[in-house]
Amino acid sequence: MNKRKPLDERRAEIVEAGLSVALREGVESVTVRRVAQEAGISLGTVHYCFDDKDAMLRAMGRSIAMRASEPVIAALEAGPDRRALAEATVDALLVGLKEHQEMRLLTFEFAVSGARTPVLREVAQAHLTQSIAMTREYLQRLADVAQVTWASDIDDLARMTALRIDGIELAWMVDQDDAAAREGFAVLARDVFADMRPELPAG
Repeated sequence: MNKRKPLDERRAEIVEAGLSVALREGVESVTVRRVAQEAGISLGTVHYCFDDKDAMLRAMGRSIAMRASEPVIAALEAGPDRRALAEATVDALLVGLKEHQEMRLLTFEFAVSGARTPVLREVAQAHLTQSIAMTREYLQRLADVAQVTWASDIDDLARMTALRIDGIELAWMVDQDDAAAREGFAVLARDVFADMRPELPAG
């Protein structure tokens, strides 16, 4: 007799199955039936864990974002020295990109599919919102560690930062140029850290 798994554990299992299908066959191949088959569970179990396919896809997007953000969150341990924080953040962004490149590529697939397919647009928008929200959370934690505030509105800063990260990552997906990506992240970090108040003394 199969022991019933806790809901959170079952949801995580379904998300992993969905990601496996998406990585192997593409985002548009992710259906409730296909994921159930991949996970070796019934359709009813998937529907019990997620209200619909969109909810499952949103959970997949959050899982991708959480994995990619782990090295950057760990970089906060370098604080409160701002120069050390900036250097650690740049390194972490590149490490996270390289370690999770296939997962990050999936987020771009979600975006393109959402732009092309009205059915997936809401899911793509949810992924974008998640990305910006997680960037905002990181910026707030960064400010707390560095004991600063932001000159700009944090919501505007989070959106700008998230979109610039996406652009740098997408370029790296194409050219695989580590040095160019690191320089891009370094320029972004310089701009973001320049928004901190009080300003860092010269020298």
